[in-house]
Amino acid sequence: MQPRSPNTAVKFAHQVKHWRLAEDIRAFCAAARQSGAATDWTQWAENYAAAIDSLAAPLGMPPDPPAGQHDLRDYFRGDTYAHPWPFDKDGQWILADDGVDG
Repeated sequence: MQPRSPNTAVKFAHQVKHWRLAEDIRAFCAAARQSGAATDWTQWAENYAAAIDSLAAPLGMPPDPPAGQHDLRDYFRGDTYAHPWPFDKDGQWILADDGVDG
């Protein structure tokens, strides 16, 4: 199965990386406790591991990024540069007269 977009695969790899890092931090802290070297620093590290652990929250497919002008050019008839782009920077549709004083 192909990811919906390259962005999906990148985010998945990011989740795996953070999960592994969290596991490594927890293992390090456990070894520090066994050696008697546990400190406030290891407590902070365990809290940090909990914060970055990808499995600490429900997993879900990340949303695709908003389509850009070049992604949609095949769906428009005519010159896409002749008219203003109808989406704002967050990918939300805007009307031509939005934000225009009149």
